[in-house]
This record gives sequence, structure tokens and C-alpha cells, in this order.
Amino acid sequence: MIDQQPRAGIDYPRNWHELLAWFPEDAACLRYLERLRWGRGLTCRFCGAVDGSWWQMRDGLRRCALCRSETSVTAGTIFAGTRTPLVSWFAAIWYVVNQKQGVSALGLQRVLGLGSYETAWTWLHKLRRGMVLPGRELLAGAVEIDETYVGARQTSVGGRSPGTRRSSRSPSRATRRPSGCGCDGSPTSSATR
Repeated sequence: MIDQQPRAGIDYPRNWHELLAWFPEDAACLRYLERLRWGRGLTCRFCGAVDGSWWQMRDGLRRCALCRSETSVTAGTIFAGTRTPLVSWFAAIWYVVNQKQGVSALGLQRVLGLGSYETAWTWLHKLRRGMVLPGRELLAGAVEIDETYVGARQTSVGGRSPGTRRSSRSPSRATRRPSGCGCDGSPTSSATR
């Protein structure tokens, strides 16, 4: 595990070219996962031996010397049991976390060249579930919300005039809510035309 905050270019790739250079094949992905999961030493998930002796069977696979059980670096992760190359998974992760506006399953399918929309949708949901911090606290105290547009583009008549925007900008404001309240999606100010 990494003791301090991850640093770009040291703990994770800064850009697409670094991603391709760091992870050209699955063996490099497995070595990276080993460093993250077993950097402080391997704990056998069967007998509980901490930093006991073990044998490296191949990249990402270890055998405990005490109980002779094998454990994989992908066991218990979203990569467990996947038949897809880890390089593709790493590319998907990099793409999802580096998109400011979010990612759709169709966009992920197009970027990675996946065969079906269903595969992209499944991957995206696995990644989203993996990014949720279990036991996280609800929003409390002062909550800031970015600005948004309320309304929609008015369609033109007969296609002769360009559409005009019939919406108003609702500025955000920091609000105090009782402890434990989250954002309920209600507008922060009244919208005018």
C-alpha cells in the first residue's frame, strides 16, 4: 500500500502515453497490483500467516509455505475471474477517472473498442461500485453546489431561425442544512426567464 497521497507520474500515470508505457502487457499490470496489495508483505487469506514464507508461482500468484494455499493478486477485486486482459481494464479505469464530465457506457465502448454495449455497461458499473467508499458520511454543514442551467433550448419554427436559449442560470449558494442531510436536488434559487 502507498503510505502517502498518490503522486502523478510516480504512483499512477499522468497521461495516456504514460499509461501505455507503464502497462504494455498484463505482466506489468500484475506487478503494479502486487506492489499496491502486497507492498508491505503478503498475508495469507487462508491461514492468516503474516509475512510468512511463500513461493511465487507466476506473476500475480503466490503459494503460502505454511498451508500450501494459492492466492492471486486479483482475488477479491473487480478483476477476479476476468478473461479480459488487465491492460484493457487499466485503460478503462484511467479513462473513467480522467473524464471531468463523466463517462457513458457507449463512450467507454467506443474508446476501448469493446464488442458490446452490455460489456461496457457492466465494466462501468463495476468501476463505479469500486469507487464508492463504504460507510461514507452524508453531506453535512456548508454544502456548495456549482451553477447549472434550468430550462431547455427553444426549437425554431420551420428551421429558419436559430434556436434561442430559454433558460436562466441558477447560481449556486452555500447553504446550511441540518447534520446528516444530503443534497435533495431542489433548486437553490427561483429561475426566471
